[in-house]
Order: sequence, then C-alpha cells, then structure tokens
Amino acid sequence: MHFVIVGCGAVGGYFGGRLAQHGENVTFVARGQQFQRMQTSGLTIKSIEGDVQLDQVNVVNAQSLTAETLPTPADVIFLCVKSFQLPAAIAQIKALILPHTRVIPLLNGVNAVDVMQKHGIALENIFGGLAKIIAEKTADGVINHTGSKPHITLGAFSDEVLVDSRVEQLDEVKADQVKAEETERLSAIAKCFKLAGISVGVTSDIKLALWRKFILVAAWGALASARKLNLGEIRAQSHITFLLERIVNEYADIARKAGVKLGDKHIKETLSFLSRLPDSSETSMQRDLAAGQHSEFDVLMAYPMTLVTEFNLSVPVLTQCYQKIMPNSP
Repeated sequence: MHFVIVGCGAVGGYFGGRLAQHGENVTFVARGQQFQRMQTSGLTIKSIEGDVQLDQVNVVNAQSLTAETLPTPADVIFLCVKSFQLPAAIAQIKALILPHTRVIPLLNGVNAVDVMQKHGIALENIFGGLAKIIAEKTADGVINHTGSKPHITLGAFSDEVLVDSRVEQLDEVKADQVKAEETERLSAIAKCFKLAGISVGVTSDIKLALWRKFILVAAWGALASARKLNLGEIRAQSHITFLLERIVNEYADIARKAGVKLGDKHIKETLSFLSRLPDSSETSMQRDLAAGQHSEFDVLMAYPMTLVTEFNLSVPVLTQCYQKIMPNSP
C-alpha cells in the first residue's frame, strides 16, 4: 500500500515516519526548507516512544507534485497540513486521486470534509480521520514528540455516500456491499499502522470522534490563547479552571445542536484527559498566535461561532475569547 503524506510537520512527520520506519511505502510531500532537509538529511523523530533516524526518505517537492513524480499510484493520501493550507493542498493532490484512492484529512477541526468536497474531491474518495499526539516540529525540522500515546482514528462516511445522487438507487444488497468494501479498505489501512506499532482504531461514528477531539483542542486552545496561559497556569487558578470546564461544555452544546451524539460521559472524559496532561502543555493555536503566525483560529473558533449564530446559542466564555483573539488573529 502506497501512503502519500502531504505536510511534514508534527503529525505528518511522526506518523509517516513511523510507517516508513517499518517498511511501508511512504512518499512525503514537503516544501521549502523542510523539503530540502528531508532530501539531504532524511527525517529525525525524537519521541518518548523511541527515537528514529531515517537517513533516506522518498520526498517530493510540493511545488512540482504530479502523478508522474510518485513511484506508484497513491492508495492513501493523508492531508496533514494546517486548516488554512487545506485549499492549496487539495489543488496539489487532485491529479493524484484515482477511483481506489482514499484521502484522509488529519486536521484540527470538523469541517475539513466539507472544504474538500467544495474544492472538488468526491465524498466516496474521502475517509474521516483524526490524530492524537502532543508534538511539534522544531526550527531545525526535527519532530519532537513529548506527550500522549500517538493514536489514529479512522472512519468511513458510507451512509453519506449512499445518499449521493449517483448511488441513491442502490438496493439493500448493493448498499451493504459498498459498506463492506469500505470497511475492508479501512481495515487494510489500520493493519499497516498496527504493524508499524501505531495505536489505531476504526470507528462506526467518525463524526462523533471528530467532534470529541475538536471539543478538546478547540475549547482548551480558545481559553489558553485568550488568557495566554499554559495548562498548569490554568489549573493553578480555580476561576480559570471553571472557565475551562464551562467552555468545554459550550463547545459540546454546539456539537449536540449540529446533530452529534455527544453524551455527558464524553465531556467527563475530555476534562479527565486534560487533567492528566503535563503542566507545560500548550496548544498549537496558542503557540502560533503568540509568535504572530497564521493560526487555526478560523476552524477552531470562527467556524464554531457561525454555528452559534445559526443555532442561536448562548456561549459567553467562547464569545469573550473570540472577541479577544479575533482582532489580533493573523
């Protein structure tokens, strides 16, 4: 199976590197200094799960990416870019997509699939995916994994595909066949991750999985960015800890209004997970905003606020954070 990794930051570099380390056919798509580093020095991962140095990797310049630059056709394309880079990444990979190819976004956010379809990728070529990892790419291109056991969750949008106008007339037997084929594809991808020693799961409700991660990353990121505090500093102040719990519940309210089957136990699990993270933990949006760089404010805060308006919800903590960050968001 040929994996194409678009975006070689913390997520793409780590998971793609682990697949390559264990002999999978992996092509990295990078740009600028990261492309040059990987072309000359390979890929370095420093990890609490064990370091790895890949002296040689198959890497292609994003600026010259075509189907001809790949050694074999792409079976799976992982999009591991920032949300604001997604439209450009889609334009680069469209020529690589064959009927059997599955594109899996590993982005922070819940609307990546909508953006992909808007830019011309058919839903039947898309699987849902999310990555859980605490890592960052250092200035010299090293992937530094410092916390949380890396995990990938995958899922199909079979039901949504079946109501597409091109297949809505399928009888029940054929519909079951479509679902079975998608399940088989997902299982094959998951097997590759397992053989590479990566924790992986396949879910029957990928929307719920995406929103569960979103609530964690977006709520924590919004409050931490607005207050300019790491997780330990949030915990040290009881009134800020209360605001963290409140904003998590506000995001949960948005999810439920959006039709996500989110239960109280999921909220408790989110808060419990946050309580176990190191005091020094910060979110990528928080780091990007502090550095004056382009952040994922658009998908983590601006997009949820459009849903707040649509559903006429009251979210005072999120609104306050949004108003504080918005004027300064690059």
